[in-house]
Amino acid sequence: MRKIILLAAGLAGLVSAPALANPACLEFGEIYNWKVTDDKTLIVEDNFHNRFKVGLMGTCPGISFKERVGFKSPDAMRLSCLGPGDEVVIHNFGTGGQVCPIRTIVAYTPDMEKADQAAAAAKAAANATPAADASAH
Repeated sequence: MRKIILLAAGLAGLVSAPALANPACLEFGEIYNWKVTDDKTLIVEDNFHNRFKVGLMGTCPGISFKERVGFKSPDAMRLSCLGPGDEVVIHNFGTGGQVCPIRTIVAYTPDMEKADQAAAAAKAAANATPAADASAH
C-alpha cells in the first residue's frame, strides 16, 4: 500500500512540474484578456492574472483594431502551453482569417512593463517634438 501512495505522490509532482519549470506557460485554455502594444506584440493575461508578452514572427496588420483574437495550436489540449509556432488568428470581414505565427512567449514582469512604458513615452515625446519645432518656424 505504501508503494502505491508514493507512486501517486510522484505522479502528482510530475504533473505540476512543467508549470513550475516554465514560468512562461500561457495555457491554451486559460486566456482571459489581451492588449495589443504594436503590430508585432501582445500582452496576454491568463485566468490567474499572470501576464505574458507574446512576440509575433512578423507584423500582423490591423491587429490593434480587432475586438477579438483567437489562439491556435495544432495539438493543444486545454492545459497545453502555447509556444513558438502556434498562431494568433484574427478575423477580417470580407477577406477571411489572418494568421500571425507566434515567435516568443515570455512572462511579462513589472520591470518589463516599466521599460515598455518608458519607451512609449520616449517615442511619444520624439513624435511630438518635430511638430512643435515646425510650428515655431
